Amino acid sequence: MIVYTDLCNRTKNYTLTDEMIHMVESQCDVKITTIINPNAEVYWGDKITQQHLEVMPHLKWVHLSKTGTGKFNLPDDISVTNTPNSSNGVAEYAVAGVLHLLRGLDRMSNNRLEFDKNIDYIKPFNQISCLIVGYGRIGKEIDRLLSALGMKITNLDRHTHITNLKELPYDFVINTLPLSHETINYFTTETFGKMNKNSYILNIGRGETINEDDLFNALTTKQIRGAFLDVVQNEPIKYDNRLLKLDNVFISPHIANALYNALDTQVQTFIEKLKEYNK
Repeated sequence: MIVYTDLCNRTKNYTLTDEMIHMVESQCDVKITTIINPNAEVYWGDKITQQHLEVMPHLKWVHLSKTGTGKFNLPDDISVTNTPNSSNGVAEYAVAGVLHLLRGLDRMSNNRLEFDKNIDYIKPFNQISCLIVGYGRIGKEIDRLLSALGMKITNLDRHTHITNLKELPYDFVINTLPLSHETINYFTTETFGKMNKNSYILNIGRGETINEDDLFNALTTKQIRGAFLDVVQNEPIKYDNRLLKLDNVFISPHIANALYNALDTQVQTFIEKLKEYNK
């Protein structure tokens, strides 16, 4: 059996080593190739396109190296699995973002007097309220972690649209939504207009779920206090992206799931599912 993977020549989280490839091949009696092969039966990665389906017409199974499947439209006769545990670090990264913003670290200055103007916005944990939008595996873990700190948590599943809420009186709105036809441009001017002017939005879901023009306007007009973004609409982010010029937005390069053992987790999950597939 031939397995094609695009987990090569990328970041450490998504680049299979030769040792990993040989281990999978020996344990599961397959041949893994990083060059598109028309005879491939299995795809392993996260960048599958219509071109892959056309060039590899014999695909029967697609295993995604990340959490979620909503971004991909695949034929019904192709089985699809994913790697939920690959996102173990995302919830913790969201919590790190909340604490970073709450303590004013996004506005840190070496001048103690200059920092004083931020103190009125720094509240104890038990006075902080958060709305988690998207209450799947990651959203539930964020809820558990922030609740343990004493914060008040409200959650909204992906099928209950945020526009149904009359107001959003939360200190933090945390977006964990996957990408689908329901969630694209989910956050717009209407959403930001309902938020507290001292509130922040965090996005560790998908960049396309936030309308960036509307976010830019909300940030420049101080409609909301700031944003913490691990994802943007077009990645990697372009140097001329207007959000990079703002002083009330923190942007990281899609690293929320970065953990020292993330790739090992992906490999072990694939081996387990490959053995099931072979049966």
